[in-house]
Amino acid sequence: MPSHKIHLAIAKKVNEKLKMDLDSIMLGSVMPDLCIGRNHTMSHYQNGKLGVEGTANPDLFVKHNKDKLNNPVIIGYLIHVLTDKFYNTFAFTNFFIYDENGNDIGLHFKNKDKLLEPSKVKYYKQREFGLYDKWLLNNGYVVKFKDFKCLDNVVDLDVAKYDKEYLKQYIIDANNDIDNLNIFKKINLSRYKLTTKKELDKQFDLCCEYIINYINSIY
Repeated sequence: MPSHKIHLAIAKKVNEKLKMDLDSIMLGSVMPDLCIGRNHTMSHYQNGKLGVEGTANPDLFVKHNKDKLNNPVIIGYLIHVLTDKFYNTFAFTNFFIYDENGNDIGLHFKNKDKLLEPSKVKYYKQREFGLYDKWLLNNGYVVKFKDFKCLDNVVDLDVAKYDKEYLKQYIIDANNDIDNLNIFKKINLSRYKLTTKKELDKQFDLCCEYIINYINSIY
C-alpha cells in the first residue's frame, strides 16, 4: 500500500475540492493503518483474496458507514481506502509477476523481470512508494496539522477502534517530520527501480480524480 505521506498529500489535494476540515480529512486519511491491533484486512474492508481482488474495498466501507459520511474524519478514512485500492491496483497490475495460483513471485523491474521471495517483493514495492513519499514531503505537498481539534471527530468503527492519545502523538510526529525537513536534501530520481517519477506524478493526479469522482457518486 502507499506510504503515509502519499496518503496525506492526496487527502490535501482532494480536499481542495471537498472544502472540509483539512486536519480531520488528513487524520482520517491515515487512520485505517493506526487502529488498535492493526488488523489491516479488517480496517481496510478487504475480502482476503490475492492481488487486485484483495485490495481495499471502498464500496463495503460505504455500505457499513453510510450514517457517518457527514464526518470529515470518516471521509478521510474513505479517501485512504480509495487511495489504497487505486495504488495497489496500479502496483499489482504493472509491477507484480504471479504464478498459476495467483501468488506473487516476482516483479517487473525497469530493466528486467526478477523472481523474488515474497518479503523482497513487498520491500521493493514499499521502497518505490517510499521514494515518492520523501519527494512529496520535501516539496511541500504534505502540510502540518494546525491543532488537535480534529481528534473530536474520531469515532470507533465496527472494524477499527482508536486510542486518541496515540493519534495525538501521530499528529505531533507528523508535524515534526515537516519541522525537521532539510531543504537541501534531494531525492535521486534514478533510484526508482519499478517505475519513474513522471509516472508516479501521473498516478497521483489520476488517483485524486478517481477519489473525487467516487465521493461525488455517493452523495
